[in-house]
Amino acid sequence: MKNIDSKEINKKIFESLKNTFSKSKIPKSINELKIGDLKEWDSLGNYNLLLDIEKSFKIRFKSTDLTKITSINQIISYNKKK
Repeated sequence: MKNIDSKEINKKIFESLKNTFSKSKIPKSINELKIGDLKEWDSLGNYNLLLDIEKSFKIRFKSTDLTKITSINQIISYNKKK
């Protein structure tokens, strides 16, 4: 994870957003997106997004973090710590 730059992180997160919320139009600028901004992004959608992020980045979220992480900025911050 440490060798991936911000542009690559955003690209992978964008792909996860498209995979998870296939019926929604994902804006090009994703950094400010949070739960509720897309029609499909509810609590279940958030869980599914985080599962896709785990696969994409080969990381594991702690179970306590799964309920706390509800925005793209939080996902990016979490990934930078890993």
